Amino acid sequence: MQNTDLRSYVKKHPDNKMAWYLLGKEYLAEGQEAKANYCFQQAGEIYEAFERSKAPAHIWMDYQDKLVEMSAHKAKKKRRRKMWLTLLMFLLLAGLPPTDAPGAARGATDALSSALDSEDELQDVKPEVKEKNGAEASSEKQSNVFTAAAFGGENDGGGALAAAWAGSGEGVQTTAVLGMQTSDAWAIWKRGMPVKYIMQTNSKGKLTAQSYDAKQCSCEPPEVSAKIKRMALAWTAKQESAAALSSAIVSYQKQHKTWPKSVTALAQPFPDNILGETSAEMSEMFPQLLAMHQSKAQAIAKGDAGKGESQASKSPTPKKASFADTVGGKPFFTKPLEIVIDKNSHRLALVSGSTILRMYEVGLGGERTPEGSYVITDKVVNPNGRSNGEFGSRGMQLSDTNYAIHGTNEPSSIGLDESLGCVRMGRDDVEELFALAPQGTPVRIGKNLLPALTSVPESKERYSHKLVPKQSNTAKTYHWLN
Repeated sequence: MQNTDLRSYVKKHPDNKMAWYLLGKEYLAEGQEAKANYCFQQAGEIYEAFERSKAPAHIWMDYQDKLVEMSAHKAKKKRRRKMWLTLLMFLLLAGLPPTDAPGAARGATDALSSALDSEDELQDVKPEVKEKNGAEASSEKQSNVFTAAAFGGENDGGGALAAAWAGSGEGVQTTAVLGMQTSDAWAIWKRGMPVKYIMQTNSKGKLTAQSYDAKQCSCEPPEVSAKIKRMALAWTAKQESAAALSSAIVSYQKQHKTWPKSVTALAQPFPDNILGETSAEMSEMFPQLLAMHQSKAQAIAKGDAGKGESQASKSPTPKKASFADTVGGKPFFTKPLEIVIDKNSHRLALVSGSTILRMYEVGLGGERTPEGSYVITDKVVNPNGRSNGEFGSRGMQLSDTNYAIHGTNEPSSIGLDESLGCVRMGRDDVEELFALAPQGTPVRIGKNLLPALTSVPESKERYSHKLVPKQSNTAKTYHWLN
């Protein structure tokens, strides 16, 4: 953005010290040191605070764009809120203590607060109302919202934090950002991920932030409440169900060239058991996920063909927002599920984009296990007619070949190359994968694809719902290359 826009903004908002600081940075980049120094003097404490920070350069540019956008915004309350969100983002990403961290130095945050607060903006805040019994109560709706982000290596969760702040709506709201560990280019999703940040908006629209990472905030953070921990655990389980259901909807449409009408259409007896397990929660989230995919298909059709009407325009608008507890109001996992198998590390991962939902140790067949791309076709319960046969309690055939992902009655072979080419899994692992990965899930087999680690929940937290009936195939005897 050109500094002419910033000059215009500073003229209208001479008390905004952050704007002075950014204008000074623009002049300094152009070699106009005298003008830059004058701007830095006007910025005062902000200059001192942010010159010590390590915020990426592109963050400044994003903020400059927001300054111009906000200057033209008619709603003063929204303008003030967005300013707060962006400034808090800088404080956290720059490694400064959050506003309410124990022992935090408050000079910079107090300066920001005084620079932004003004009487005319505060007049737009909705007042509290009294209930009939005379007790004071907030007129705003309370909510708890969650998201997750990768932390580690070059990942600092900045994108999720920005989305959380930008997406905070009106009302009393608590937004928790859960932290995923990283390994190479992968983010590792787990049950019980730690809370990294909590942002809270009160009834007057004031936003505060708390880091729960001692290294990040240079403080001794408070304990995360038991309630938030329970809700976070339930939220992660829900997102896994949504990922399985969302991928099943896509698989159904590819197979039938039409959209499913309900979860039941996805959970029929073999061979139409796209989903292996279902839950009541899936029925609640189905309308929103279906509408999401239909809308996406409609957009693609318009972009490619420029004509025709997608079925998305005919689908009913969901009555219930199933993902109101998620930042952005949409499911966390937006990319279809995929299975990746690494022959070197003997690992099988269920992934969505660059996020690993599960990582299991598996048995393979060395060079007898083929490399390439496949899809899950037959999904079979007790492929040998019993749960303790050579193929175990679950089997997932790969592209109508003689290769499959299945259980085993030789658990000691897990991690070794003892099969004739198939992928062997432990019983708990294969049953969980069977429940999560719909029919039609892509499978990629190769070398050096995954890190050598495992990531599975404890037994009580395994993904498990109601098994779809009649998923055995009594009409066929499988001869997979076990």
